[in-house]
Amino acid sequence: MNRKRIVLTVAIWILILLFSMYLASQSFTHLSYNENVTLPSNSKAYVATELLSKYFPSGSGNNSIDIVLVNSTPYEDYLIEEKILQIPLVTNVSGVPNVYISYATFLGKVINETGELLNESAYALYVFPQKFVFYLNLTHNETLALSEAEKGMPSSYSSFYSTFAKTFVSTHNFTLAFDSGISTLNKTQLIALAFMKPGNITQQLPNATSKALNISSSIVSMLLFKSINNVLSTELQKFFKLLKPPSSLLAVYSKNNVDVLLIYTKYSATYVYPNGTYADEIIIPQIKSDISNVFHGTYYITGETPVFVDLSNIQNTYDAITFILIFAFLLVVTAIYFRSILAPLVTLITISLSILSGLGMVTLVSIITKQQIDFQVVEPMIAVIMGVGTDYSVFLLSRFREELSHGIDKWKAVEISVKTSGKAILISGITVTLVFLSMTFIPFAGQWGLTIGLSVPFAVAIAVTLLPLIYGGLGKWTFWPSKEFKVKPRFEKVAKASTSKPWIVFMLALIIGIIAGLYVFTTPLNLNFQSYLPNTPAVQGLNVINNAFGDNYLNPILVVFNYSHPITVKDLIEVGKFEAQVEKLQGISEVFGPVPPNFNGTITPSILSMYKANVGNNNKTLLVTIIPSYKYDSMQAYNLVKEIENIANSYNNAYVGGTTADYLAFMNYLFPYYNTLMILLPIVLAIIVSIFMRSVKIGVGVALSIILTIVSSLTLIYLGFGVSRDVGILFLIPIAVYVLMMGLGNDYSIFILSRVREEIEKGEKDPVVKGLSMSAGTVTALGVILAFSFGALAINPVKSIQELGLAIAIAALLDTFIVRTIIYPAILKFSLVKKVEQTK
Repeated sequence: MNRKRIVLTVAIWILILLFSMYLASQSFTHLSYNENVTLPSNSKAYVATELLSKYFPSGSGNNSIDIVLVNSTPYEDYLIEEKILQIPLVTNVSGVPNVYISYATFLGKVINETGELLNESAYALYVFPQKFVFYLNLTHNETLALSEAEKGMPSSYSSFYSTFAKTFVSTHNFTLAFDSGISTLNKTQLIALAFMKPGNITQQLPNATSKALNISSSIVSMLLFKSINNVLSTELQKFFKLLKPPSSLLAVYSKNNVDVLLIYTKYSATYVYPNGTYADEIIIPQIKSDISNVFHGTYYITGETPVFVDLSNIQNTYDAITFILIFAFLLVVTAIYFRSILAPLVTLITISLSILSGLGMVTLVSIITKQQIDFQVVEPMIAVIMGVGTDYSVFLLSRFREELSHGIDKWKAVEISVKTSGKAILISGITVTLVFLSMTFIPFAGQWGLTIGLSVPFAVAIAVTLLPLIYGGLGKWTFWPSKEFKVKPRFEKVAKASTSKPWIVFMLALIIGIIAGLYVFTTPLNLNFQSYLPNTPAVQGLNVINNAFGDNYLNPILVVFNYSHPITVKDLIEVGKFEAQVEKLQGISEVFGPVPPNFNGTITPSILSMYKANVGNNNKTLLVTIIPSYKYDSMQAYNLVKEIENIANSYNNAYVGGTTADYLAFMNYLFPYYNTLMILLPIVLAIIVSIFMRSVKIGVGVALSIILTIVSSLTLIYLGFGVSRDVGILFLIPIAVYVLMMGLGNDYSIFILSRVREEIEKGEKDPVVKGLSMSAGTVTALGVILAFSFGALAINPVKSIQELGLAIAIAALLDTFIVRTIIYPAILKFSLVKKVEQTK
């Protein structure tokens, strides 16, 4: 081989790998742990989310941290809230104390208004007569006495004053004068007569107010003629002990001995500083310190940011563990297969360089797309690159070893291995790359497609340019200490049995595939990432909330009414009509809105309170909150949202949002793309194989065999993990398995087909059996390695990664030991009959 070409190739790869090393070192700062879906902007759910964010900021702002307190008191909640509000990045805290303060503000207003009315009435009815009589006796002048007695008295009682004075002067009868005076007043002005007696008015006032409102006298004493701020500063513990807000108000933040404090910050949960630290992550240690100083019971810090932080820490640890496990297994299996110590090290070098390129691609894709990369891409990407890297390395080394067994020169053996196996690797690499790049145009999966799809060509390039230089330089020492290079045929008897009755094998496989396919394709898909999270402290906090408040507490259905004009009574009547329609639907637990259902237009204090709690800050937007009795990610909940959307469609200004509506909108937007991908990938694969083998039957057969592997594997995973037929499985799992196996399963097909094609060209009597048996050892070893590479993901605590890894592992084993050894020979047999006969 040309020495200058070797030097140039090595030099180019050194530069590429140095650059990849720099990019790879930055990769983990470009990862996102945000599991929220991005809604299509043309959906009504998106409009609802935008309206909520804009006009109801207290309920939908940057609430990325929640505190869950078990068996805490309102007073403890208040102390914690006050401390957290002092943290610079915190803008607001909402919880039980806010309910107490809001309720006390409302109650204090009523108490003070009643107290003022009682006070005013008492001074008019009890103080004025005494003053008038006093001044009349002193001056003996009716006009002067009336003038002096009226000073400081409420002016609205002037008719009482004049009537009393006139009657008393003419009759000198106090009782008669008093009765004459009060006959001129309305019922409200006579309130002191009902609750107070002549005497020390100041001492009587709290008790009289208490009786008038049927409120505890201690609460009246605390709030009468005082502001809430003054009360909190002087009678804090007493305030939270005495006050008892309605349970309906407290239920928003407190239920079953669990209190929730919602923390709002300056930045969203996904905001990351240049060093990779979440903005809110800085707050969490301060919050823990503040809580510990006040509360000594059980508490959890949860919400988007704590969940992201926990996931980030766990994922970094398990990425490293997975990496080490797979590497160790690769070394062992490759060593056993080649009976060599050096061969696995050669493989390890090429795989390591490929992974380095892949991690560099994470950074590069993030920079180019200006987006953080989903953390769930990394482990599957490593597994894919290790899988294809191992495939290509072992396939080339196997062919190199076979050629050496013929006694030819090592560089000639290198040339033949690259010409034969290298060609198959190029075709396989192109197919795998196209399969993954096809995901680029699919919403939500684009990052998977770009990151993995652009990493595969590097693995191919390393395999066909750099790897041959290594094993060519080592020659026979590549397989040291083994001295036997001859390739032994494997599974020859099984292949012969399959090819003897190909149609029977094919029909049995087709029946199994149809049954498994029907089961898989009728299992619903969902978008609930939360149910797949590991049991971290932050997730435990979410579970405590769900157990105490119900699964739908954090995930209600939200309907926003948006008007172009300030809210009118007519608008409220319209919303009341909507609420009444929704309440009649099956599966509705509660409906909260600005007015009660079937509102008739009469405004009461209660309705005014409901209105204020559910009107936007622009006074043109109204919110209706619906709590379903179905779990928010179930098919029943989706169907309920569809019914509510049908009702809302008859109102031009109503938009249905909330978690369930968001999921539904996203699925309606996303799944048509995936359905297209499901159809397109097998067609692309079939076309490439058909061109390579010059046989449409083989192309179709290969595509069908991979689909059989996929649906069989997913069936076992669904059954093994007890996937509910109502809730379904996370949409990413079957789609990722489908795409990954379309790419990786194709590797083995190309390897086998390339060998079968060689045997046909040689004029072999039974090229199918010969080609399959000669490549069976390599394919089996590669299948086991691929199975373990993805099976290692089962140790990951993120359930979605577990299921994905196990599904690929099972698919790899099914493909290796059943499809490639039993079904594949039958497909090739009846597809290649004419071609073999023509060769003869």
